[in-house]
Amino acid sequence: MQEELLRGEDIYRFADESLEIILMFDDNGKILYGNALAKNDLGYGEELTTIRLDELFPGELRQEDNSFSMEQVAQMKEGMMYRKNGTCFPVRMSIVMEAGRNLLFSINIAKRIETERKLVRMKEEMEETIKVRNEFVANVTHELRTPVNGIRGHVTNLLEAGVTGEVKNTMDIIIRCCENMSAIINNILDFSKLEAGKFIIEQKEFNFYKMVNHAVETNITAINSKGLHIGVNIDKIIPEYLIGDELRLTQILNNLLSNAVKFTSVGYINIEVTKTVEFDDEIELFFVVSDTGIGISQEEKDKLFKSFSQVDASITRKYGGTGLGLAITKQLIELMHGSIHLDSEKGKGSSFSFSVRLHLSQNSKEGLKAGERFEFINQNQVVPQFDDLEKIFQFGTTENLQEIASKMEKLIICMDVEAWDKAETFAHNIKELLEQAPKDIKKSAFRMEMNVRKGNYEKSMEQYNSIKSALEESIGGK
Repeated sequence: MQEELLRGEDIYRFADESLEIILMFDDNGKILYGNALAKNDLGYGEELTTIRLDELFPGELRQEDNSFSMEQVAQMKEGMMYRKNGTCFPVRMSIVMEAGRNLLFSINIAKRIETERKLVRMKEEMEETIKVRNEFVANVTHELRTPVNGIRGHVTNLLEAGVTGEVKNTMDIIIRCCENMSAIINNILDFSKLEAGKFIIEQKEFNFYKMVNHAVETNITAINSKGLHIGVNIDKIIPEYLIGDELRLTQILNNLLSNAVKFTSVGYINIEVTKTVEFDDEIELFFVVSDTGIGISQEEKDKLFKSFSQVDASITRKYGGTGLGLAITKQLIELMHGSIHLDSEKGKGSSFSFSVRLHLSQNSKEGLKAGERFEFINQNQVVPQFDDLEKIFQFGTTENLQEIASKMEKLIICMDVEAWDKAETFAHNIKELLEQAPKDIKKSAFRMEMNVRKGNYEKSMEQYNSIKSALEESIGGK
C-alpha cells in the first residue's frame, strides 16, 4: 500500500532516511503514510495510518463538529505536534497539496527554540557583564589617576626647588614611572571604550603637518636620549588641512613611534606618508613607520595585535607595557576605515604600514603652495636604508665608527652630569656596536657597562679611555 502510494520503492526508502517528519494524508485528513521518523517520534508505530491528521494538531485543526478543513491545513506554518502519549513539541511545516494525496513536511524546532533562548540570555548576561566591567574600569582608573597625578606634582615641585645628585636621579625615575602609569591608565580606558563600542571618531578640521610634527615632538626627547636618528618624509601633494580625528590619529602615530623608540637601541626611525586615493571630498593616506630595532620573527607576528599580548614574556620584563598599545592602534585604524600591516625580521628592524581615510577641507583642496612647506624636526636628515643596519654592527665600517663616536660622546656627557640611567643605555649600545671588535676591546666595553651600572665614575672613565685608545690603535685613529 505504502509503496504504491509513493509510486516507487526508492522514494519510500529516501523518505525513511529523511531528517524531517513526512506525512501523507487524503482530503479528509486520514493519514495514508508516515516515514520512519514520524512513526518513532510520534510514538504510533504502524498505528499512524489509522488516525486523522487533526489528532496530531488538535490546537490548530480540531473542529467542534469533528469535520476536517483543508483550508486550515494549507495555512499552517508552525504549530504544536502531539505524540500518542499526549506530550507535544513545536514544529515548522511546509505543505504540498495534490488531489487525494497531500504531503506534510515538519521539523522539530524545540532544540532550536531553546538554543535561541540561551543565546538571548547569554547576550543579556554578556551586556550586563560588560556594563559592570566598564563601570569598574572607569572608577578604578579614576581612583588611580588621582594619586599618580599627586605624586608627579609633588616630585615636580621638588625638582623645581632644586635637587642634585642621586636624589635628582631618583626623582626623575619617579616622574617616568608616573608617566608610564598614566599611559597604561589611558590605554585601559581606551580599550574598555573600544570593546563596549562606545568609541566615537570625531570629524574636525586640523593641520595635518602640525599633527605629524607634534607626534615627533612628543617622542623627540626619548629619541635623542637614546642617540637615535629620525627622518620625516611627507608627499607634497597632501593638503595642509584635512578633516578627521586629529587626537586619535596622533595617538596612532605616538603608539607606533614610542614602540619604535622602545625597541630600537641603535640606528634610525623613519616616517613616510603618501596619498593613495582621492575621490570627491575623501582622501586615503598611507603611513609607514620604520625602525632598525629588534624586529620579530614571522611566527611571532600573530600575537602582535592581540589584546594583552606581547611577543614573549622576556619583552614584558625588559621593556614593560601591557600589550594593549598595538591592539588599540589596530582598532582605531579600522574605525578610520583603514588597515595595518607589519613587515619585520628578527634582528633587522620593523616596518609598520597603515592606511586611514580622511576628508578634504574646503580651505586647502589645492594643498600647500611652493615655499609654504611645513618645517619638521630633523626633516632634512637623510635616513639610510635598512640594509645599512648590518654595516652599523660590522666593526670598522664607516657606519659602525660613526655610531660608536656618537654614543661615546653622549656617554661622557651623561657621566659628567651623573645621569647614570641614560649613561647605562649608551654603555650598553657601545658594547653591542663592539660585538665584532677584538677581544680586548670587547672586554673593556663589558667592564665599562658594569661600572656605569654601578655609577663608578673613575673606573668607568678608565675603561672609556681604554676603549678610545684601543679604537685609535686598531682603526688607525679613524
